[in-house]
Amino acid sequence: MHSVLLIEDDTQLAKIVKRILEHKDFNVTICEDGKCALDLIRVKDFDLYLIDINIPYVNGIELVKFIKEQKKDGIIIMITASLEEENFQKAYEYGCDDYIKKPFHATELEVRIKHLLKETIKFDDYEFNFHSGDLFKNGERINLRKKEKRLLHILLKNINYTVTNDKIIDFVWEGESKKSYPLRQLVNELRKKFDKDYIKTVVGVGYRFEV
Repeated sequence: MHSVLLIEDDTQLAKIVKRILEHKDFNVTICEDGKCALDLIRVKDFDLYLIDINIPYVNGIELVKFIKEQKKDGIIIMITASLEEENFQKAYEYGCDDYIKKPFHATELEVRIKHLLKETIKFDDYEFNFHSGDLFKNGERINLRKKEKRLLHILLKNINYTVTNDKIIDFVWEGESKKSYPLRQLVNELRKKFDKDYIKTVVGVGYRFEV
């Protein structure tokens, strides 16, 4: 069951969204302001964050920034009544995954969430399960070490987009205190698991899983 933190100061809307998502077997927690949300985020991880931009005490944009700095996983969807260009740019700069504009239909919300939280991805003869970290080729499991799973996870979550070295290191090594990280070596080991070179090096920037 996926966990959701809904940060919305419109009590009626929050209740409606909570009811919709719980009907789809999500576990939903509601916060009505940014301070409540910060306190909860510090001690608990969620699979999905639904964040209204204009909330009391700490606005939604700052919450996006905090979540992406403090957490390794978690999808973020912004909820907004008016999409101002400055807010749009900042939200995506800080790591927002998508946005939905008020008023919205329940089906639109469900489709966006389902797309972002999909548990598997298929390409060519391969299938990867984001939840378990298992990789299959034609139904047969390919053995991956823990860090190979995490590397593949972040690359496939951003498929066909470049992921920076720093972002990969933060995700794969999970804050391990080392002076250097053998990222290039890990990438080369992961490349050997496939029969074609999906992982492209973006010199001086990072890597891209290209399908």
